[in-house]
Amino acid sequence: MPHIIAIEHSDAQRRQLSEKLKELSKDGWPLNGRYEAQAFGTWEKLFETVITPGLFVQREAIVIESAEALGDFPEALVSLVEDEKADCVLILIFGVELKTLKAIKNSIELIKPEAQIPPWERPKWLMTLAKESKFTLESDAAQLLADSVESQEELRSEIEKFALYSGGRNIKVEDVENLSFDEGGRSLLIFLDGLCAGNASDVSRALKYLRNEPLLPTLTALTNRLRPALMLSCFNNRYSDDVLKMLGTKSYAAKKAQAALKNFGADKIKIFMANAARLSYLEKTNMAEGWQGFELIIWELMTKT
Repeated sequence: MPHIIAIEHSDAQRRQLSEKLKELSKDGWPLNGRYEAQAFGTWEKLFETVITPGLFVQREAIVIESAEALGDFPEALVSLVEDEKADCVLILIFGVELKTLKAIKNSIELIKPEAQIPPWERPKWLMTLAKESKFTLESDAAQLLADSVESQEELRSEIEKFALYSGGRNIKVEDVENLSFDEGGRSLLIFLDGLCAGNASDVSRALKYLRNEPLLPTLTALTNRLRPALMLSCFNNRYSDDVLKMLGTKSYAAKKAQAALKNFGADKIKIFMANAARLSYLEKTNMAEGWQGFELIIWELMTKT
């Protein structure tokens, strides 16, 4: 009878599955099959299949995709679920929220979604991941990645890519700009840097591409870029270093924020950030103003009065 491992739905699910399979293989449970739950239809038929291990195999791991299709786990099979020493390990992959295993929730291994790292802690987290992967990610490069890539799992993938590329050397901002962004990503960088510099030409050129993408990622990236400028606008210049240190703002982000504050002034930064918060809220309702509303507050910010 099997031991059951269930992996909840999340962006990290495929990585978690891969890591679990490597762990099981190392401990003597090699992968011996991968099936869609629909191929069995019921828990009873699935268990009938796993009673007999594959030929020449004493221990095995079997992956069941879309396990929610099997429905609620039946009480009649609860006593057949074994601990981690069982010869067969069933790894259940759920494509939706896990609700069907209540009968055995205390008898299985449950792999939950990875805890989300707060945005202000992501640069440090990325630098730690890089160190674990035997290379150094410079603080400005980590900040740029954290500001530009929203998905935590995508950030992990970027670290894996740089681990292969680095050859042990430091990864700098220029490496991130060249290797981590496609045309859309480069357009976002051009947009963010152009806005902070007050370069209307770069902003307009980048928007031609960005308009084809969802608004919220761009809005989020811009508010992240200008957040240090907002905080600086609330304090006297002589406290700027203390403010940036308190925020944990690295030199690249600090330089861009200070440029934006110099170009637009404290009042315009405050008004823009308030308008951006309003747009972000509306974007999640049926009153969204979309790109038209976003571009309006951008040009209001950049227009000299």
